[in-house]
Amino acid sequence: MKLLGVVLLASLLSLIVGVGVTIALNAVAPCYSDKAGCGMAEAYRFFFVPGFVLLGMVAFGISAAGKNRERPLWLTLITLCLVPVFLFLFAVGSDLSSGRTTSQSDISDSLLAALAYLSIIFVQWRLIRDFLRRREAALLVRKQVVAVSAHSDRGPH
Repeated sequence: MKLLGVVLLASLLSLIVGVGVTIALNAVAPCYSDKAGCGMAEAYRFFFVPGFVLLGMVAFGISAAGKNRERPLWLTLITLCLVPVFLFLFAVGSDLSSGRTTSQSDISDSLLAALAYLSIIFVQWRLIRDFLRRREAALLVRKQVVAVSAHSDRGPH
């Protein structure tokens, strides 16, 4: 139950970070289209943020359940970080196969979406990983306390 709360908290914090990163990147990044096109691109990037959060929440929630889950959580992070790379390569391959060249605006839009996505995934991973480390440390301390109390209950030999 605590893990569910941590996953929900990580999702909420990553949503806030994702919206902030998206707004900041939209303010800084150059626009290669007319004003309406730029506005629509910003809106799409903004509305993708909850989907990114949901994807991370489901993936990390599944991989963090159980004991000794730090390695599966790391593998989930690596897998989720490869998603924007493969999507970009797929988009470039699609452009090349249709005879269209990939423009600088396409690369810029892909990079802006990928940075927001990666910030969301990293925040979720970091919070859930810290929770798992604290939980493992608490379990080790509890086992040591039980072992010491069991040893002291035996009395002198």
